[in-house]
Amino acid sequence: MTKSVFSSFDASASERVTSLEARRESLELRLDDGFSRIDEAALAGVDVTEWESFWTRLLREYEDVCREMDIAA
Repeated sequence: MTKSVFSSFDASASERVTSLEARRESLELRLDDGFSRIDEAALAGVDVTEWESFWTRLLREYEDVCREMDIAA
């Protein structure tokens, strides 16, 4: 019975890590894309203050996901 409890726990932890990895990858793509768009818009003279604030929130979320992954590993 103990073995099945641990197997269930291992599977659950593994699913959590997989979910976090997918979230991290998604955020990385969004951060890269956002950085490029902000740079282009700023060079064109557009006020990017709001975009930068949103990008910073995404970065914080990315950092949180990375911390969660370190804890889950």
